[in-house]
This record gives sequence, structure tokens and C-alpha cells, in this order.
Amino acid sequence: MRKWFSKILLCMMLVLTGCTSKEVTYDNKNLVDYYVMGRHFATLNSMTSMSTADLEIISNISDGMTETDAYGNKIGALAKTWTFNNDYTEWTFTLKDAVYMYYNWASDPEVTKYLTWPAHESVAVTQQVLEGWVSEYERSDYYHWMIVLKETGEPVGSLLASIVGLAQSAHIGYCIGKKWWHQGIVAEALRSVMEYLFCTIGFHRIESRHDPNNPNSGRVMRKCGMKYEGTAHASDRNNQGVCDADYYAILRDDWGKPKHFMEGYAAEGDTALVQEIYRRKSENDRLNKSQAAKVEFLTRVRYIEKYLTPGAKILDVGAGAGEYSFYFARKGYSVSALELADANIAAFRAKMTEHDSIDLVQGNALDLSRYDSESFDVVLLFGPLYHLHEEVDKLRCIEEAKRVCKKDGKIFFAFISNDMLILTMQQLHSDYLISGDYNKETFRLDDFPFVFHTPDHCRELLGKAGIQICQEVASDGASELLQDLVNDLDEASYQQYLRYHFYICEKPEFLGMSNHLLFIGEK
Repeated sequence: MRKWFSKILLCMMLVLTGCTSKEVTYDNKNLVDYYVMGRHFATLNSMTSMSTADLEIISNISDGMTETDAYGNKIGALAKTWTFNNDYTEWTFTLKDAVYMYYNWASDPEVTKYLTWPAHESVAVTQQVLEGWVSEYERSDYYHWMIVLKETGEPVGSLLASIVGLAQSAHIGYCIGKKWWHQGIVAEALRSVMEYLFCTIGFHRIESRHDPNNPNSGRVMRKCGMKYEGTAHASDRNNQGVCDADYYAILRDDWGKPKHFMEGYAAEGDTALVQEIYRRKSENDRLNKSQAAKVEFLTRVRYIEKYLTPGAKILDVGAGAGEYSFYFARKGYSVSALELADANIAAFRAKMTEHDSIDLVQGNALDLSRYDSESFDVVLLFGPLYHLHEEVDKLRCIEEAKRVCKKDGKIFFAFISNDMLILTMQQLHSDYLISGDYNKETFRLDDFPFVFHTPDHCRELLGKAGIQICQEVASDGASELLQDLVNDLDEASYQQYLRYHFYICEKPEFLGMSNHLLFIGEK
């Protein structure tokens, strides 16, 4: 089987030698340039009379590519095949797949850090491994692919699928060279392999696992629609020793529903993605579970109350488990709440009492048609912009908020900060700056499954939507980064910390240090 993709192609190991060749050419001129020699080679034919020095130069090039067998014949070493022109002034070598595998990923200890096999010590070891893979392919239950860049034909990684038990289930493993990390290549390859295994072979379940210390691998699984099933503690072993294993799986019946579940951001995909996020991640106590966590909530409440008047009507869009809705409803304000995720709706309703007169509905922030235009004094968007990837959907969400907000009303926009989150992740994972999911040149986080903004991105987006920005606030400031310290403060010290936080949270120089950004705007 050969499968083509936008960035890559996959080749079954059985036909590797026929589909992954690359050429290296040596001619008279580049030989002279390469060796910085001041003379011209009339030929590169070692059978023609040359000086000893010339022969040595030619041999240094060709001996690595070829070798001589017991009968004096040249056979391939690094080269699979080679050709030359009529006058022997140009030689072209086609390299073996083992060369690419060795240099692109198999010899790199960073690539194999969380794998079960060690980094290869030589091309010969890699060649032996490849030959073993090819021989195994005679089995009907063995599936192995090489990931090959479509534009260059260069192998950059591999995927393996093995049968699990008797239940038509496949277990998948994968790796790719460091040069190609964080480009979506493995996810693209994995999705195509999953489609092949489900739709062509007929497997009913595909599973995989990863060391929790290697979260990037889990990210690939989630991107392809696999669901987290649990962690088996001290159940596995890799090059780091005995380790836990996070297990993920997907069933054939769930494959492709919806197609853009982890890609794009059409409304159907939005819904599926948000539902999955909050099935796994409880929002019920996020804002009140600790002193550090409360800073975000207290800051937002402080600013909302600045703009409230007696009898004000509030619309809480993306209400989560209802922390803001309950707070203001119990202070006597008229509150309507809209939430998308089933898990959050259930948590919200579980906390409601007969005294809570909150109009709670399940719905999408992209469609607020159930509400009349200019019917709310304050509109809260404390969640939707965390999950909208496409700008067209962000603008649609903001436009709906504008429509239902009164002319003299205020709209509160919450964003997750791109830059501070990198530092937070570095604090949690000591190698994050090296191996994390962000562009190493631009320092932009990969928007999955959340969406991240810098203050400038926020301003640009709101400007496009016709929002006049009134205030910009670092909602939680350094509280998440300093959470251990903040959580250990006694009550008097905590109150003083809050006063200091409120003192600095509007300063431009502190805006980027917050994990959550608050922008207050009007039409």
C-alpha cells in the first residue's frame, strides 16, 4: 500500500526500497570545491590512471557509498544504486533507506527517550532492523509504515500497528525525527493509518499509550479523536525505566464523527470538541479550589461590579458551572446563562436551589437568537473565545454579544494568554521550552484544544469587531505561576497580596504575565 497526503506519504516496509530513494551527485567541480584543491579532475573514473592523491580523494567519496565483495565487485554500502555519465565526470548515488532512518531519527537519543528501543549506534544496526521489518511483513497481522515527505521523498519517521488479543483491536506506536516535530505530520499520518485499519482491514478498535512525561504524544492521539481511558501506574518500561502509561483508544463506530472534531472549527466540530474537553476537565471548582485560583474570579467580579447599576440584566455566555451567574443572581441581579457543554450544564443545575432565579439554557455562543437585541446591560464572554479557532467564528461570537448588549452596556471578553502559559508550562515540565508544543521561532502556542492570544492579538481582534476597549486587565496576574506561594499565605497576607494584585493588574507592563486576560469593551 502506498498512501499520499498533503505533506507526507506512507510506504509499507515491504516496498521501501522502491519508493524512498534520494540522489546525491558528485561531479568534477564540486569535488574540487569540496576539497579546496587547486586542480581540476578530468575524470572521476578510478580505473583511469591517476595520481595516488587523486585516487585517495575519489576513494573517500565512493568507498562510503559502495564496498567491494569477495570477488572484487562493487556492491552497495550507503548507496543503493549508482550511475555515471559517459565520460565519468559525474556520479549519482541513490542512498539506502537505512541511511535516512539512522540520521533522521533512529540515532537521536531525544527521539528515542520515551521509546522501548535504544538509539541506533550505526547505519549497520538500522539496516539490520529494516531487514527484520521487511521479513516480518510476510505475516498477515503485521503492519509497518515509513513516514516520507511527499515533496522530497525523504523518510522522517515510522508507524507500527500490532494486533491486540483476539478482539480485532490494533495497538499503534509512532516516532518522527526531531527536525519535524510540532508540524502536524505524525497526526496526519496517524489519521490516515487509522482510516486504513478501520475501513480497509476492518479493525473495530485502535488504541495507543504514552508515558505521561511525554505529553506531546498524547496530544497526537487526542488530535486524531482518541479518548483517554485511564492511567496504568508502573505498568510499562521505556528508555527512562519503569513508567506509568496513559491509554487512549477510539472505536470504529466513532471514527469520523464529526470529521473536523480536532481540526477546523465549523459549528459541529466546536460542539464535539468542547463537549470532550469538559467531559475530561471539571470546571465545577476551578475558580474556587484554592487561594491562587480565586484571584481570577475575584478580579473579574471586581470589574463587573464597577459597571453594574441597580436592576441590571446580565447575560453569562459560556457560563461553565455557574460561578459568576450564581454570584450576581444571589446579589439580586437578573441573570441569564448560556452554556454548551453537557458536563457543565449538569454541574450548574446540581448547584441551583429553589431560590436561584437564573434563566439557564444550553446553547452555542455563535447563535444568541433566543435573546432580543439590546436587551442586556452586561454581557460576559468568559469561555467561548478559549475554544474558537477560526477568526470568522470569533467575530461571529463577538457580533452576537454586541447585538444583545445595550448601547451603553459593557461586554467582558476573556482570553488565555499565549506568553505566560509558556512559562507556566515550563514550571510544570522542565523540558517544555525544548520539547513543548509551540513554534520555536515565533513562540506561538499550538492552538489545541484551547486557543491562545497575546494582548496585541486581542486588541486586533476586538478592533476588527468594532469594539471600543475601555480597560485591559491581567485577571490572575502571576497567581498561577506563584500558586504554591499564594496558597500558603495566611488570611492577612492573602488580602495584602490581593490589594497588590489589584494595584498592578491594569499596568501594561504586567498584562502579559497573566494566564488569563480580561478586556472590557463597548459598541
